Amino acid sequence: MPLSARSGWQAGVSLKRGTTVIKRDLFNVSDLGLWQWLADNSEVISILLSLFMLVVWATYLQLILVQYRATRRSSILITRAAGKGIRSRCLITNMSSLPIYVTSLIGKLHIGEREIELPLTDLQEHPEDLGNDPRSSMAQGSLNTGEYLNIGHFDDIIRRMLEANDEGDIQVTDVDRIELTVVAFHGWRDLPVGAVRNFKIELSSGGVPKILPLSLATEQISQRHRRRQLSRKLEAHL
Repeated sequence: MPLSARSGWQAGVSLKRGTTVIKRDLFNVSDLGLWQWLADNSEVISILLSLFMLVVWATYLQLILVQYRATRRSSILITRAAGKGIRSRCLITNMSSLPIYVTSLIGKLHIGEREIELPLTDLQEHPEDLGNDPRSSMAQGSLNTGEYLNIGHFDDIIRRMLEANDEGDIQVTDVDRIELTVVAFHGWRDLPVGAVRNFKIELSSGGVPKILPLSLATEQISQRHRRRQLSRKLEAHL
């Protein structure tokens, strides 16, 4: 190899090696600066990490608490189905996360200034053969999540209450309002839970009676003092 070429090759190698050394030095300086910064701010970083973990655990515990409350909370719906007329049906649906046992259904008729309150579960004797849905026939029984009781037509419910109370002079259309209260047991609770909803009877422009709910949703009876009141009401109707 000529001398000039060899000298150029050696200079090139030296230049490359020098560039590599410079790059390594810069990298080492950057690493040292980062580690030095971490060391200088270790206390602040530790506090920030602790706060972050605290937020994570608080969120996790909140989710557990919400789920726990959801499993304890009962949700019972009292709804009108199959139309708006007086012949529409009344359904009792369990929307709780746990099964419930419907032990009683209490109806209250409002007729002017008068009130007639009777347990619907004990208004009449049932035949031995209760058909395919004995729970609906008795307005009583266990309901899993999403299951419902079909307790009959609104006019039949009102008529049975009037007959049971010997109100022969009062017609179904004379009733202003019917209040339905479901009494049930939910989970391991010793006191019953419940739900209540009011329906008014109104004549249409054509004179046809309609049944209309007075509230958008069913009112849940879950507070302890109201559950005690519900328990006393249940005992009064035994």
